[in-house]
Amino acid sequence: MGEPPSVTDSAAAPVPAPQPEPSVPVASPAKTGWAFTDPGCRTDVRVGALLVLIAVFLWLWFGPTTSARIYLAGCPFLLWGIPWQAFQARAGRPGYPWKLGLAMATLGGAMWPDLRYREVPGGPIEVQIIAPLLLAAGLWIILWWPVAVLGRGGNTRP
Repeated sequence: MGEPPSVTDSAAAPVPAPQPEPSVPVASPAKTGWAFTDPGCRTDVRVGALLVLIAVFLWLWFGPTTSARIYLAGCPFLLWGIPWQAFQARAGRPGYPWKLGLAMATLGGAMWPDLRYREVPGGPIEVQIIAPLLLAAGLWIILWWPVAVLGRGGNTRP
């Protein structure tokens, strides 16, 4: 009777040759498409801003009553979404829409002189309400931007 080969004997267990791995395509990052806010922006902020922009820029097509209702539907999303986004930005969440707020405030301010009118010649000058509404929404977003930036360790881009 022979002795079994020792465990340390290299001839007892042949080592399999390394097999080439099947070519697995490397997943590329998914393209998000076009968005008017940065990735990380809250959905309620995006919906609110979109409703405000729809109400302002389709004012003449929808009429003042429908546009005012659309604006009032979008305002609550901005009123609670922007502060939440600002506080979450302090905790590290990216995507505070400061560029959107800056654009809305700038365009609302720039539209103001262009949307002045008189009902009757020589009457008082009035302003179509859409310019102040866009300006107000933009200023609300900009107002919360310092809250989003403070406490982030010096990072000035939320």
